[in-house]
Amino acid sequence: MFDEKAGTGRRAIGGAAVALGAAALFTQGGNAARAAQDEPPRADTMLEEPNLRADDPALSPRARELIRIGEISIAREDQAAAARFFHPDFRFHGPDGGTLGREQLWAYFAACRAAFDDFSVTRQQIFSDGGDHLAARTTFYGVFRRPFTASPLGTLQPNGRSVFYKINNVFRYAPDGTLIEEWAQYDSRMFLQRLGANLVLGR
Repeated sequence: MFDEKAGTGRRAIGGAAVALGAAALFTQGGNAARAAQDEPPRADTMLEEPNLRADDPALSPRARELIRIGEISIAREDQAAAARFFHPDFRFHGPDGGTLGREQLWAYFAACRAAFDDFSVTRQQIFSDGGDHLAARTTFYGVFRRPFTASPLGTLQPNGRSVFYKINNVFRYAPDGTLIEEWAQYDSRMFLQRLGANLVLGR
């Protein structure tokens, strides 16, 4: 496995399965506590490294496409681009064991766009195994302005705060170049707490 960002000189440890199994997400809770009247922090101010850019020639075409799909199809709806990128048999595997098809995942993204102002999806690192797999460090960010209908706890009411969560993704591509499978690890409990859900730690 190697870092898609040329010139960094840093080597990733292990294969894609190890990257997924060892994924640990560390969050910066201070940003979530900002009041609605404060200037909302941008996603790139909450990271130790800058966001990767889709126009960076040092990245592979597949890496640039992954960045671009987050910008144009997830954060800003582009159904035609999504249909070209995701294989019809695509499966998403979440951190709690749930599995979604592509239309179900698209519905989740639509709920995020509906609930969050300044919704963004950025990539901070992308790794490749040289074959059919990419792995990425990803950040979802938005300002919680309207009801969020895709929570596992039911609809959550907006609190006006800036919220974000960081994801470690592993992607598998089909022979035709479309994305056919994704595994994601993130702290779902922390995300729900930032949305204002009343959770009891330890349960």
